[in-house]
Amino acid sequence: MKKIIVFAALGFSSMTMAQSFGLNAVNLVGGKQFSTFAFKNSDDEKDKTLKYQMYNAFGVNAELKSDRHIIRPELMFRQAGARTTFNDVQINWKMNYMNLNVGYLYSILEGRMFSIQPGVAIGAGYMLNGEQEIGQTRLNIVEEESMNRFEVSAMGMLNATAQITPSFSIGLEYRFGIGLNDIENDINEQMTRNLYHGVMLNLGFSINTFNKPRI
Repeated sequence: MKKIIVFAALGFSSMTMAQSFGLNAVNLVGGKQFSTFAFKNSDDEKDKTLKYQMYNAFGVNAELKSDRHIIRPELMFRQAGARTTFNDVQINWKMNYMNLNVGYLYSILEGRMFSIQPGVAIGAGYMLNGEQEIGQTRLNIVEEESMNRFEVSAMGMLNATAQITPSFSIGLEYRFGIGLNDIENDINEQMTRNLYHGVMLNLGFSINTFNKPRI
C-alpha cells in the first residue's frame, strides 16, 4: 500500500511538472574538458601521478523553464581520459562517450539581457570506443575489456547567458563532473572514476512559449 502511495505521488508530481514547464530554448553546446581519473587503491590511497588531458565535448540540450526554474535534458558526445608515467614509460587513456544528462538550474540573476544560473545534473554515459597507449603500444579498451562501458556521473554547473536578440543568446558555462561508479574492470578492491572540469560555449535559440506551457 505504501508503494502505491509513493508511485501515485511521483506520478502526480511529474504531471504537475509537465504542465508547468514549457520549452523555452534549444542550445548547441561545445567546448573543452580537462579530464583525469580519480583513483584509489585497495588501501584507500590516491594515485597522485595521474595528470589531466584536454579533450573535446559537444552536443545539444533543451531548456524547459518555469519562472526561474530550468530543467535541461541533454545529449552530448564527450571525450575522457588521463595520463601518467610508470617506470619512465608514458601511459595515456582516451575514451569517447555518448552521454544523456538531465540537469536542474535556478536563475539567481534574471535580467532582460543577462542571466546567471547555477545547477546540478545527473548523467548516464556509454563508451563508444577507447584507447590506451603504453609507450609505443596501443591497446583497444573495448576489445581488451579493461573498462566498464557504462558510466553514471554527477555534475555541478555555473552558466552565464547574454541575450543578443529576442531569439538568439550566447552563454558560457563551467562544469565539474565526477563518475559515480568504478569504470575499471579489475578484480582488485580499487576504484577508478572519471573526473573533469569543462568550459562550454552555448548558442541558444529561443522558442516563444507565452501562455502555452508544454513539455
